[in-house]
Amino acid sequence: DVAFVGTNGISARHGRSTPDHDEAAVKRALVTSARRVVVLADSSKLGQEHLVRFAELGAVDVLVTDAAAPDSDLAPLRDAGIK
Repeated sequence: DVAFVGTNGISARHGRSTPDHDEAAVKRALVTSARRVVVLADSSKLGQEHLVRFAELGAVDVLVTDAAAPDSDLAPLRDAGIK
């Protein structure tokens, strides 16, 4: 019921993304079948946008990141309802 998913990039505009089509297909299936989605992304992934989007921001319930995450990247994610 809970999917813990890493990502190469997460942004308010583009959602979660990766440069790899196959990886995106697997992650898309995980996100679609889960009731709750927890994204694991260090601060270097925030604000990044890659070629293949595998989930909209609305599919994310919780973001786990590190203390170096800038508020300028976190604020739009909080505004989208991500904890």
